[in-house]
Amino acid sequence: MPKRKIFIFDCSKAENCCDKSQYDEAGTREKLSMLMHLLLCKPCRKYTSKNTKLTHLIKKSKLKTCSEEEKKAWKNSIEKDMAKGES
Repeated sequence: MPKRKIFIFDCSKAENCCDKSQYDEAGTREKLSMLMHLLLCKPCRKYTSKNTKLTHLIKKSKLKTCSEEEKKAWKNSIEKDMAKGES
């Protein structure tokens, strides 16, 4: 994204604020400044739109992380398979 300065935020700050807004970490003043920036900056509107879609897809997918035991079991399985292939 180009580094332009529109209104109060430059594009890099708008990106950061967009990310924070997705996780409810941005304050009211930040959100208002970002909205004003988005009115004037098409690349940032596009970034925000894509970021919002990505956030919704991730929440919808219900991803979960693996436990340490699962990771160790997979690692051992892969190592056994690799040892068989080397024989």
